[in-house]
Amino acid sequence: MIIHDILDSILLIKILYAAASIQGVFLALMLWRTTVNQPANRLLGTLLLLLSFHLLLIGFDERAFFLQFPHLSRISWIIGALYGPLIFLFVQRITNTRLNAVYQLLLFLPFIILFFVLLPYYLQPAEVKRNYLDAFEVARADDFGWINQAVSILHVAFAVSNLAYYLWWERKQSEEFSSLESIRVKWLRQFLVFQLVITLFGVSVFFARIAGLTVLADFYRYHFIGVVMLFYWLSYRALTQPVLFGITGVQVSANPVEPEIESEKKSAREPSDDDYLTRVFQAVKEELVSKKLYLNNNLTLTELATLTGYPRNLVSQAINSQSAGNFFDFINQYRIDEFLQQSKNPAKKHLSQLGIALESGFSSKASFYAVFKKKTGMTPAEYLLQQEKSATTV
Repeated sequence: MIIHDILDSILLIKILYAAASIQGVFLALMLWRTTVNQPANRLLGTLLLLLSFHLLLIGFDERAFFLQFPHLSRISWIIGALYGPLIFLFVQRITNTRLNAVYQLLLFLPFIILFFVLLPYYLQPAEVKRNYLDAFEVARADDFGWINQAVSILHVAFAVSNLAYYLWWERKQSEEFSSLESIRVKWLRQFLVFQLVITLFGVSVFFARIAGLTVLADFYRYHFIGVVMLFYWLSYRALTQPVLFGITGVQVSANPVEPEIESEKKSAREPSDDDYLTRVFQAVKEELVSKKLYLNNNLTLTELATLTGYPRNLVSQAINSQSAGNFFDFINQYRIDEFLQQSKNPAKKHLSQLGIALESGFSSKASFYAVFKKKTGMTPAEYLLQQEKSATTV
């Protein structure tokens, strides 16, 4: 009975992985043919093709299969070394950032090294490979040898690095944009976090198998199901919401180029001491408040700098040094103040809290709630209720 259950489980895994592989190829071809954001979509399509091939190798990871197709053996050992670099390049395309060509090539250096390490094996004739694979215990031990251990560690390193890179980009965007939607690609963060969790789980299961920890090792055959779900979820988002692959924003680099702002009365070469930064900050606040620029939910640092006549980097420096946060925090504090003020306005009683928030410069319910709770520690309803109780007590 137990053997029968195991065979049923293995058959189910084969069916699931084979079906997923077919679907992966179909999605990859669709991504390659789409005209929306071709570089990002083609990177994802390439990733899906590799994953589909890898799934077949994992699903049919049996002695009989590789004895019949010996030239497919050991390919799965290194194919995973391509995932991290491809995902990193994909994130760069989505966030509109770039590494130079040399650094991009270095991302693939581990794969290149491992390929040449295994090249003598790949070049061997089929019969030699069959003889090696026929020694099952030796071949199985090699499956969990240093190469797969190194690739597993590489998976974790790239998963952590890719998420860290995105968070760095998100932080840099907060210095330019005042809208939460402009600085946070929620689905991309979810993808990278999900990928990190799956990677940590898969690597834990792999090393548990080596250490003989049966509690985790028993999941070894199943951990790729999570990877399948992850990439297909991402593909679905890419195909049903292609706008997600066309983020509008300034390109962020290690040395960003500041926009040129013509001004006879203000120069970027003026001293940036505290007194001068205070004067710049006061001028920025005056422009912002007098024209209620914060009501524009797409206001950017570059636009504000242009309107005040000061260079963008100087305005950014003044805001960072004179206020309790960066440009994003600075603008949204005015929006919160506007919301609280308008909430007391009898002429706005016909509007919901969200309606007032949208009129106050917030671009959506999600951004309003996130910013408000970050600033006050409460939801808008909780805060207004507390204020109402305080007023009644007084």
